[in-house]
Amino acid sequence: MIRFNLNQLKVFYLVAKYRNFTTAAQLLNVTQPAVSLQIKSLEKSYGIHLFNKVGRQLTLTDAGEILYQYADKIFTMTTQMVQTLNDLKQMKYGTLKIGTTSTFAHYFMPDLIASYQKFYPEIRVILSEGSSSFTLQTVLENKNELGIIGRLPYPEGIKSIPLMKQELWLVASPNYPNILKKVEGVSVLQLQEFPLIFREMGSSIRYVITGFCETHHIIPTVRIESGSLAFIKDLVIQGYGLSFFIKTAVIDDIRRKKLIPIPIRGGNPQLDIDIVFREKSLFSHAAKAFMDIIEVEKKDGAFKNLGGISP
Repeated sequence: MIRFNLNQLKVFYLVAKYRNFTTAAQLLNVTQPAVSLQIKSLEKSYGIHLFNKVGRQLTLTDAGEILYQYADKIFTMTTQMVQTLNDLKQMKYGTLKIGTTSTFAHYFMPDLIASYQKFYPEIRVILSEGSSSFTLQTVLENKNELGIIGRLPYPEGIKSIPLMKQELWLVASPNYPNILKKVEGVSVLQLQEFPLIFREMGSSIRYVITGFCETHHIIPTVRIESGSLAFIKDLVIQGYGLSFFIKTAVIDDIRRKKLIPIPIRGGNPQLDIDIVFREKSLFSHAAKAFMDIIEVEKKDGAFKNLGGISP
């Protein structure tokens, strides 16, 4: 069995490419006898003759020509490989896969991705949407490198970094019966009086509101459940019930008087928003750059402008 020696192959490749032992020696920064020795060793290992010399002219044998063709492919690919790795390191191209919820994709991610693309326009960003629990699973399964989700109980193998906090506002249609009497606020116990429209199972908002109700020993009246933010908002606007949204998601509708906020005495529930990733994974250059952008945005107070409260 022939043992493959990449160093000997490189010596052969340069001699064959330039048809000159001296040139190969200069490129390798070794002596010409050292080059000759490597070629003889290679010929002995393969049991073949690689070069013919007629006068001062150096030519390849049939075996040498075949070996040169393979060596050329190998070292061309090696050069391309090194260049590709350097390009990735220098952020000339790459892919960043992020998972998030539909709410965050709509209200938070455009600004974040825009900031990221401003500095790294060659990086391809793939953003997938799902509930917080679904997104968490995609990170565990390495389908997404990062996830931006509302805080849940995290399983082993997941690490998280706080991103921001958002108030959860209870909102209703201004045309909902007798709701204008409640604009000054309701007690937690009064929540039981209203039909609520809940997010789907696996939603961090649902998790927070359910825990909030359990803490205060009340059972909410859930009329409808849905995974669609737009669908729930339309139902609330049409007066089919009340629902909880992050402040950012409803502030424009409140300004347009399509919705009105109903404060909860004692304080509205809070949703923690985290960046999650696998504990033992190493960040790609693309992901590390995204995390750096996050840190800059946090220091500049960008998340406060989104309605967030710095952790």
